[in-house]
Amino acid sequence: MSGLGVLIKKELKEQLKTYRFLIITTAFLFFGLTTPLMLKYLPEILKMAGEDIIIDIPPATVVQALTEYAGTIVQIGVLIAVLVTMGAISRESEKGTAAMVLSKPVSRIAFILAKLFALSTSFVAALVLASMACYGYTVLLLGEADIVAFIALNGLLILFFVVSISVTLLFSSMFKSQLAAGGLALVVLVGQAIMVNIPRIGAYMPSNLVSWGTGLLSGDIASAWGAVRISLAIIIACLYLTWLKVRNKDL
Repeated sequence: MSGLGVLIKKELKEQLKTYRFLIITTAFLFFGLTTPLMLKYLPEILKMAGEDIIIDIPPATVVQALTEYAGTIVQIGVLIAVLVTMGAISRESEKGTAAMVLSKPVSRIAFILAKLFALSTSFVAALVLASMACYGYTVLLLGEADIVAFIALNGLLILFFVVSISVTLLFSSMFKSQLAAGGLALVVLVGQAIMVNIPRIGAYMPSNLVSWGTGLLSGDIASAWGAVRISLAIIIACLYLTWLKVRNKDL
């Protein structure tokens, strides 16, 4: 795994240089800040929309705000993960950057791991900032929240995003077209989300991580360790398959 440290530094600089980190952080922060605000002031907003509108909306709760935040972050996060990752290998192969990098004394597995680490780091940092903003505003506007359950929720979200990045990275190594890589990755990720509703199988889908995390907020102790194990297996399998593809590919 020669050259991993150097490649990680290179990829982290790329995250800043290409504004990927800024885009991810801005999007996450926006929803982290606005979700509790929107739920808190939604009744007043609807009242201001028209005098003849009568809508009885119960006051927002802490659990509702944090659950809504998680759902929104997952939806926007998956899309962003696909968009920023779909060209990670295919674009560099097309431009010849990958061949230039791999001509140095660095291994191909280090080339792949560096990309996964840098992209995951951007998502972790963005999620930490967004979750802090969301938690702070929720406590300020709606009351105390279970911080331990919220931290656990965000840990599960991080694992889910790493799965999304790994899947997209695999397709990026398989196709020259970024759109093909992103499209197929999105199909797979949406497909597994739909499969959550299938008895027995659904309990092991990565999307069940989100359900477990939001359940913790409401005191639901039902765990989803099967989904954790499958998610880790998917990450390892995607990395291995990506390595096989890159190893046998003339970049």
